[in-house]
Amino acid sequence: MYVLRTYNKKGLIAGLGKMAFAIFFTISVVTGCHQETGKDKKQLITVSILPQKYFVEKIAGEMYNINVLIPSGASPETYEPTPSQIIKLEKSVIYFEIGYIEMEINRMNDFLLNKPDLKAVNCSNGVRLIKMEDKWVEPHIWLSPKNVKVIAKNIYNGLVEIDPDNQMLYSENLDKFLQEIDEINNKITSRLRNLESRSFLIYHPALTYFAKDYGLDQVPVQIEGKAPSSKYMKTIIEKAKKEDIKVIVVQQQFDIQKAKTIAKEIDGKVITINPLNYNWEDEMMVIATKLKNALQNNL
Repeated sequence: MYVLRTYNKKGLIAGLGKMAFAIFFTISVVTGCHQETGKDKKQLITVSILPQKYFVEKIAGEMYNINVLIPSGASPETYEPTPSQIIKLEKSVIYFEIGYIEMEINRMNDFLLNKPDLKAVNCSNGVRLIKMEDKWVEPHIWLSPKNVKVIAKNIYNGLVEIDPDNQMLYSENLDKFLQEIDEINNKITSRLRNLESRSFLIYHPALTYFAKDYGLDQVPVQIEGKAPSSKYMKTIIEKAKKEDIKVIVVQQQFDIQKAKTIAKEIDGKVITINPLNYNWEDEMMVIATKLKNALQNNL
C-alpha cells in the first residue's frame, strides 16, 4: 500500500516573504494570462529529483509534463525551489516526493502544508530504510534496484489514483519497467562479483543502499551531512591505509578537493558519480563499472 497525503494549512504566500510574494504574484499573473497550447495542455506532475522523472516517464510515458524541483547540478541539501517551481507544484495533479532528502524536510513540507488539494505520494513507503545515528534516515533510496521496484509501484498507485481510466496502460508499463530493473540488477550483480577488494571510501554516503545490495563496504567520510573534523579525517586515512582501501567516491554536486586530499594521503584515486542523473539506468551501470574497474585492479 502507498501513502497518499493532502495538506491543509493556509498562508503559502505569507510564508514566501514580501520579496518572494512580488515575484510569485507577477509570475501568477503572467501564467494566468498565458494561452496554453500544444504540450502545455498536458497535466503537470511534480517530482523532487531527476531520477523520479525517469521513473514516472517509464510508467506514464509522455502523458504528463513533469516539474522537477531539484535541477541538474543542484544539491538536495541546500537547494530552494523557485517561485515558478512552486507555482507549477500548485498546478500539479500529484506530487511524488522521494521521502527524506533535506530539501523536502526543510523546505517543501512547509510549502505543501499550504496547498489543501495537492495529493502527495511518498515514494519511500514500503522501502526498508537504513537509519543512521540519531535516527537520521539515509535518503538515497533510488540507488538500489530493489528499492526502485518499490518506488515504481508507489508511482503506479499514485497515477491510478488520479487517472483510473488509464490503469491498464500504467500496469503494462509498470510490468515492463520492473523487468528492466531486474535485468539491471542482474548485470550489476554479475559485474561486481569476485572483486579483489570490496571496500571504498565515499565523501558523502550516497551508496549506502547500493553497497548493502551488492555486498560492498562503504566507509563514509562525511557523517549525517556534516563536514569531517581534522581528527576524523586522520582516523579515516589511518583506516584506509590499514585496510588497503585505495578508492574514494565523491558526488559531482560536491567539492572534490577534500576527497583529492584523502586520495593523495592513501595513494588512491577519486571516482566521481552523479546520483541525480536523469538517466537512472545509465548511471547505475556507470557506478557499477567504475567501482569494478577500481576495486578489481586495486588501482
